[in-house]
Amino acid sequence: MSSQTVSTASSTKPLPEGWVDHPKIPITRRAVLAGVAIMILGVIGAVASIYARRTQLEKTMAFLGADAILAIQILPSVTLQLEPLGQVDGAQAKTIDLTGTPGLGHLRHALLDERHYDWQSRTDSSVQTLRSPETRFATVTFSDPKDHFAPATLNIELSQGWVSRAGADDRVRLIERAQPAVRHFLTVISNAKQAHYDNRAKEDR
Repeated sequence: MSSQTVSTASSTKPLPEGWVDHPKIPITRRAVLAGVAIMILGVIGAVASIYARRTQLEKTMAFLGADAILAIQILPSVTLQLEPLGQVDGAQAKTIDLTGTPGLGHLRHALLDERHYDWQSRTDSSVQTLRSPETRFATVTFSDPKDHFAPATLNIELSQGWVSRAGADDRVRLIERAQPAVRHFLTVISNAKQAHYDNRAKEDR
């Protein structure tokens, strides 16, 4: 056996069992463009998904005003006044502090996002004009304990889902999907907070 044959045999390593030696696949310009197109479509899809989940504020900004939008978005102190069903005299209900309550972010989002309102229902009259034995009213106030920002107060008629800024002759109705969510949150959290207050009062006696 020649030295050349020995050298060739010693430099060749045995292949793993089941190895299939595929030929090299050429990377063409078309393949590169297809890969770039897929990547771009993925980015567009991700951006569209983020936009769809983002709170849309254009119409609610025009309805409530920029200061109210800011208050609902960021002010930490939140209070609720929930009137009994059918209270027609507008007497002030007991104030319940919702600050730090779990789920408060969902309430903020429900009141902010323009997609939660039926804008064709918007009319030039306040929520207070709807008072009747079948209505129930809630007043939600977003405020800053340090008074760096102006507070915002919303009047909400829970039976039919009407919303207006306090003192404004301008109201709009929540869509049917959003109405029970807002009503349920405010009612349940009010009952829970009241039960907590009652228990503390008993313990302090």
